[in-house]
Amino acid sequence: MIPGRKPKPRDQIRHRVKPVHDWTVVPDRPYEDGPSLPRSPARPPKLDPPGPRRPLGAAGTDLWGRTWRAATSPPDNDHLLQLCEQVDERQALRIRVLRDNDWRDRNALRQLDAQVTAGFVALADAQDDQRPATWPAATKRWWRAVSRLPHCVLWTDADWQFAMDTAYLVAAFHIGNHKLANEIRVRERIMGTTTDARRDLRIRYVDPTPEPEDTSSVTAMAEYRRSVTA
Repeated sequence: MIPGRKPKPRDQIRHRVKPVHDWTVVPDRPYEDGPSLPRSPARPPKLDPPGPRRPLGAAGTDLWGRTWRAATSPPDNDHLLQLCEQVDERQALRIRVLRDNDWRDRNALRQLDAQVTAGFVALADAQDDQRPATWPAATKRWWRAVSRLPHCVLWTDADWQFAMDTAYLVAAFHIGNHKLANEIRVRERIMGTTTDARRDLRIRYVDPTPEPEDTSSVTAMAEYRRSVTA
C-alpha cells in the first residue's frame, strides 16, 4: 500500500502556477518565402605581401611571399618571419650535411625539421579558411531544409542573417573543415533545426487549420425559395 494522499486523475490535475514561458504554436506548413543562397560564397580579396623586417634568403623570401598571397587574413608577421628564417637555416644546414656528412649536423637538421613542421602546422591553423568557391550540394540541401522550416515565419531579418552566416560555416564543414562542427551544432540548436532543439525553444508544430470556404457566392435557401415562388 502506498502511503499518502491518493493522486488525482490526470484529467483533474490543475496547475495553479502559470508557466514562465508559454509554447509558441506554429502551423506545420513549410515556409516558402525564405531567401535563396547567394550565387557563390564571397571570397576575401588577395593580400599584397609587405617587405620582411629582416633580410631573408631565397627560400625564406619565397615562403614569405607565398604565405601572404595565399592568406585570407594578415598572418602573424613575427611568427611568419621566424618560420622563414628557419627555412633558410634548414636549407643551408642541409647543404652542409650533404657535403660533410657530419652526424652532429644531421641531428641538428632533424631537430630543425621538427621545428619547421610545427611552424607550418601553426601557420595553417591560423589561416584555416577553407571557404569553397561554389556551394557544395550538401550545403544546398541543408539550406533548403532550414529555410523551409515552418517556424521560419517568425524569423526577422537578423534571424535570417544569422542563418546565412551559418550557411558559410556549413559549406566549409562540407569540404573538410570539421573543426567547425561544434559551432554549427550550437547555431543549429539556436535556430531550432531539430525536434529536440524546438522543444528547448518551446516551439510546437500543430496541424494547420483548413481554410474557410468562400460562401459569398452561395445563395441562401430562403432567398432561393422566394425567388422561385415569386
